[in-house]
Amino acid sequence: MEGPGPQYLVDGARLQPCDPDWQRVLEPAYKRGVQLLCLSRAPGVAMYLARYRRLVVKRLPQTGHQHHPTCPSYEQPPGQSGLGEVLGEAVIEHAPDRVEVRVEFPLTRRLGRATPPAELAVGHSEVAARCRGLGLRGLAHFPLQRAGFHRWSPRMQGKRTWYVVHKHLTAVSREIETKGARLADILPIPEPFSIEEAAAISKRRARFMSILLTPADGVQFKLMLVLSELKAFSATDIDYRIVLKHIPDCPLYMERKVGDRFKRVFDSEYEAWAHQRSAEHAGIVDPWRLRFLFCGLIYARREGIYYVDTATLVVLSSTWIPLDKPYEHLLIDELVRQERRFLKPLRFESKHGAAFPNAVLLEADHA
Repeated sequence: MEGPGPQYLVDGARLQPCDPDWQRVLEPAYKRGVQLLCLSRAPGVAMYLARYRRLVVKRLPQTGHQHHPTCPSYEQPPGQSGLGEVLGEAVIEHAPDRVEVRVEFPLTRRLGRATPPAELAVGHSEVAARCRGLGLRGLAHFPLQRAGFHRWSPRMQGKRTWYVVHKHLTAVSREIETKGARLADILPIPEPFSIEEAAAISKRRARFMSILLTPADGVQFKLMLVLSELKAFSATDIDYRIVLKHIPDCPLYMERKVGDRFKRVFDSEYEAWAHQRSAEHAGIVDPWRLRFLFCGLIYARREGIYYVDTATLVVLSSTWIPLDKPYEHLLIDELVRQERRFLKPLRFESKHGAAFPNAVLLEADHA
């Protein structure tokens, strides 16, 4: 059973988000920069207020483990997921609403010879240490975790639509910076489709992606991130054509050798996607179907023709919870059926994913 919800101490008053005066009381506290206390543990855990369309209570950096496990703000200690291996090096929290993410891939391809990897010798008498960064998989995991899609509560049943995913991923992408740019400026989260808005949505996307057509001096081409469900991956006479579910009118292309390697590297994920796709074509629709999130770096060969430079494939449950492998959905779906409250530790770039639990139940009293 779900509890009554979190309680907060605001200017000496105990309040809950369900209280009718919630927003009215928060407004003066927000203007004065007052911190709130979450009362899930005594004497209280400090939190801060952020404004989106409404005022929202948010967790301060590296305080998630201080909350009670039944609190919506609870988070495992970083060392119990892949985040612990990159926090402070690839993920740097400068402020509650400003996080810097260092990535291993460039956002431009320059003319001439490639820069040698950092771990190679710089001269005859010294070696440069390699600064760790996130790859595409880690970069896909980070906003999903920051937006809370690695955790589940029965109250979420039936509410995780693409509208909700788009809303929360868009919000957190404004708080994440990489290579001097906001993630929101290089990652267009596809808008929920609407027949009435189709032309306007397409026009906004084309305007956003037009920056790929204006490379700077010495730059062969700019790169941009895409993140959406994989809908189609089919071979043409010369390459592969990729269709993403939420931007079906904007196909992507992948060179044949790259596409063949993509299918080999993600063989279990691709096989699961292809099997599910075949069943759907036969009219068999599973309500617990897996989701396959395609995350890629793309560039423009010419206007309207976009090629994939680098890509990864992240498997998610039907409830948008990231998984390490397709078979994990059996456990995750069963926990959802049993109306359990849990979180899923994400691997990020860790090579020790087997050391992390498949799920952490949040009903038990860990106080």
